[in-house]
Amino acid sequence: MDSAISITDLSKTYRIYGNPWNRLKEKLPWQTKQLYRAVDALKSVTAEIPRGSCVGLIGGNGAGKSTLLKILTGTTYPTGGSFTTRGRVASLLELGAGFNQEFSGKENIFMNAALMGLNRREAQAKYNEILEFSELEEFINAPIRTYSSGMVCRLGFSVATTLDPDILILDEVFAVGDLHFRSKCIERIMDYKERGKTMLFCSHSLYDVRQICERSIWLRKGEVQMFDETNLVTNEYSTYENQTIAEHEASAWDEEGSGRPAPKPVDSGDHAHIVSAELIDPKTGEPRHTFSPREDVAVRVHLKSGIQYQPLHLVVGFHRVSGMLCMAMSTEFDDKLIEAQECIVTLKLPRLPLLSGEFIVPVWLLDERGLNRLQKTACKRNLVIQNRDKELGVFLSDREWEIDVIDPAPTQRTGTQDTQGIEKH
Repeated sequence: MDSAISITDLSKTYRIYGNPWNRLKEKLPWQTKQLYRAVDALKSVTAEIPRGSCVGLIGGNGAGKSTLLKILTGTTYPTGGSFTTRGRVASLLELGAGFNQEFSGKENIFMNAALMGLNRREAQAKYNEILEFSELEEFINAPIRTYSSGMVCRLGFSVATTLDPDILILDEVFAVGDLHFRSKCIERIMDYKERGKTMLFCSHSLYDVRQICERSIWLRKGEVQMFDETNLVTNEYSTYENQTIAEHEASAWDEEGSGRPAPKPVDSGDHAHIVSAELIDPKTGEPRHTFSPREDVAVRVHLKSGIQYQPLHLVVGFHRVSGMLCMAMSTEFDDKLIEAQECIVTLKLPRLPLLSGEFIVPVWLLDERGLNRLQKTACKRNLVIQNRDKELGVFLSDREWEIDVIDPAPTQRTGTQDTQGIEKH
């Protein structure tokens, strides 16, 4: 296999000292006692990332994702194992990484280009493109320390992607930046992907990972838990996370019961937006939020495209108030592109199989690709399912019982026995 990144038994152990003096004490020749606590950030990580592939990296906080990315980009060194990257590597890790805070934006552009192996002439040829994409012409000669977090993100992403590396490593690139710049980032990433470049994309957003990456790595406690097709990996990871959350929060939610308040809809005439979202009775069209299991339920969403028209997609989900996503439906998955300046979208759910509970109904508005999330809001009231039967769980499932008798039950005796076992007639 022609691999862009080869990782073999990679390990990283950090030493955690109780106080700074212990670092000095352990250097003393008579010191034999271990003065630090060893923490394994990575343990025998092995993976092959083919050239031209887009691979996601997921896992909880402390799973080792950032440590792995830092090793691959050369900002830290492994304790054991080895790795190989084939081609020029560019990265966008934590905010401001790779920038000198006292240098101007322009000086940092040329410094980063030099670190990637470009000479002055090659960097100068890319300079105007970087500047145009970042939209920082007015501030490019100011020190980086005067930039806002969004400006640093703009410059970092512009440099990392415009220099056209063979391997692009991104860590939570959509976490900072306004809607306009996020859209530009998505277009740049998709173009990069379509040109057959190699990308390692780390994110807590499973939706972004599913949309961008073909395969994904799930790290857990420093080890590779799973490396397979993205849908399989994200589903397994999501199931694990939901089970963990449910175990830790079940008792707290049972006691508190109220859940999270639904966010208020946002209205803006300049951009595509959700005017309103509400639960309704599909038969009468009237607002309604309390139902029984297997009743028909509908969600009605009023959309406007804004001044600049664009095709849209809509996602409607159902969250338990504990945070577990029970299900979500998307117009993109069902090939229903919304092409209108203003419209009412109604999602009808016949015989909704949810059982007892209170469910937040979030609504996401997305662009034509189904990747750029333009807005997130929620229905005005939470969905309440009232079950008057003895069914348990989250979903009400159709079922059939079948009993195959292997050994019939003994026939009932006509008489009775006393405590001595003597039959009476």
